[in-house]
Amino acid sequence: MEQNIKCVVIKLHNEQFGIDIHQVRSIERLQSITVLPHTPPYVKGIMNLRGNVIPVIDLRQRLSIESNSYTDQTRLVVVTIKEIDVGLIVDAANEVMDIAGEQIQPTPTITQNKKIDFLYGIAKLENQILILLDVEKLLGNDELIYLEQLKELKENLGVEDE
Repeated sequence: MEQNIKCVVIKLHNEQFGIDIHQVRSIERLQSITVLPHTPPYVKGIMNLRGNVIPVIDLRQRLSIESNSYTDQTRLVVVTIKEIDVGLIVDAANEVMDIAGEQIQPTPTITQNKKIDFLYGIAKLENQILILLDVEKLLGNDELIYLEQLKELKENLGVEDE
């Protein structure tokens, strides 16, 4: 890959992932979440973030990574997916890192299938490997339709964005 990127480094279990900073709206402390019935297990519910009702997804569960209880380090990374703000629960969001394009490798061929096409690439850094996520591809079409329905629910409740 040729393009340099700046990414937010997040931690899930013992692994570190990167999300392009252009896909991140904010990083917040975890707040109260309202549970919604009949949602996939990784959809934790919705929350009011400064007047904006957003769906909240546990990224560990979405990526099939061993669950853990939330701590003081747990963060909510707010990203925009198809014009919908979504909160991603992560174990920590510690730093912003510049990654040179020559450090980024495409995902291995064995991982290039529909279930994990949300991997943007793999950054080979001096003392670690950083898995780069493409949040635009993190959710499938059915999930995006569901988020659209949540957005409509928000509008029907008369909740205004800031």
